Amino acid sequence: MPNSPRPHHTPSLSTLLFQLKSLRQQNVSLQPIEPLLQQLDAYCEHFHHTAHLLSLELGQVSSALSALAAMLDQSNLDTLECEQVYCLLEPFARRLQQTTIQMQELA
Repeated sequence: MPNSPRPHHTPSLSTLLFQLKSLRQQNVSLQPIEPLLQQLDAYCEHFHHTAHLLSLELGQVSSALSALAAMLDQSNLDTLECEQVYCLLEPFARRLQQTTIQMQELA
């Protein structure tokens, strides 16, 4: 359909940085922004690295919580003491809290 709206596509930070660098190379008058582009490039790399580490951490927490849920589903909950459940859940809650703090620091 020619009149149907296209979904809005937001380019990635890397794409925008690449476009800015291309414009800078095409236009000598933009030379003064070169240090800022280099700094932005470094921030972009740091952001991607940190996001990757956070993604790995969240994946581990998710897998561990899924395994814990499966284990609790198979266990006889009547015989499971509250302290045992706490000992199982507390490390995951702590890791998830640490990961959340790291994500907030990125924002």
